[in-house]
Amino acid sequence: MSAAITASAGRLIDMSVGSVLRAIIDANAGIVSWIQWTVLLVLQATRAATSSGPDLDSWMNDFGLSRLPALASSGRVTVSRLSSIATVFVPSGTVVKTQDGAISFSVTADASNAAWQPSLAAYALATGVTSVDLPITAVVAGSSGNVLPNTVTILSSPVAGIDVVNNVEAITGGQDPESDSAFRNRFTSFLAARSRATLDALGYAISTVGANLSFVIQENVDAAGSPRPGNILVVVSDGTGYISDSLMSALSVSLATVRPVGTTLSIQSASSVPVIISLSLECPPELVIPSAQSQVQSALENYVEGRPIGSTLSLTRISQLAYQTEPRIINISNVMLNGANIDLIAPPTGAFRSAGVVFT
Repeated sequence: MSAAITASAGRLIDMSVGSVLRAIIDANAGIVSWIQWTVLLVLQATRAATSSGPDLDSWMNDFGLSRLPALASSGRVTVSRLSSIATVFVPSGTVVKTQDGAISFSVTADASNAAWQPSLAAYALATGVTSVDLPITAVVAGSSGNVLPNTVTILSSPVAGIDVVNNVEAITGGQDPESDSAFRNRFTSFLAARSRATLDALGYAISTVGANLSFVIQENVDAAGSPRPGNILVVVSDGTGYISDSLMSALSVSLATVRPVGTTLSIQSASSVPVIISLSLECPPELVIPSAQSQVQSALENYVEGRPIGSTLSLTRISQLAYQTEPRIINISNVMLNGANIDLIAPPTGAFRSAGVVFT
């Protein structure tokens, strides 16, 4: 602006800081910059590739798509008492927490549990019964609710007669809301599925049921793998090793809307391939060995559980993950999978499941 004004003037123009003309130019430049940024924000919000958060949700809503919500983790906690001379009741809704008090879980109702008393909305520990396993669900949905065994040990809601709480098994199943990138990828599958009656359409139908489902689709075979013309075999895994009745029902409904006319559907859970990992760690003196082993175990179990159906479990990848988890580890040796020093290959309809990590 200064150059344009100076070039058009017939005499010297005062453009020094504090001059009236300089102040006018500065004010105009500020307005132009603000307008430019506003335009950039509008352009960003009008494209799925550049919008994020609520803007991306709004963009996708025009196509009838919504972001997959967060899922709360669930599991079981054991409540115990030292004296069993009287009946004690644990109400539904009782809150238990992790050791640091950061993550809360609520006891949920389970009519199939023998200790459940519907009239009292509580679980009963009868005389002589010292402990009972109760179902719990994370108060806040998300992956933060996935915790290791023996970490839920605080009884937040006072319950007379209960002395100890503990989760013997890990609390799992928590998932964060669908990320922006995953939402965009699912939108791509959504467009590919508009033709319907295709493998892409079936894959998209599965993705709408759960974001973290892995699957394999095989044509013209039955659940046993034998030839069966016109049948579509869908093998699904959600990382738990089995498909719940509710998940099976949701998959059936979703897939039925896009399957080709004249075909049949067979849906089954991926067969479980248990894996025991054994390895030796050499650690420096300043590294606390139990802590390092716990971190490595968690990383390796997540790697095993995250492998897709019909994949390969790499022996060398185990060592790489261990080094990445704790860089201070000096050496990793004697790495074995199910007692053998070779890679594991899952069957076409099989998924790996961690059966433990052994440190030798």
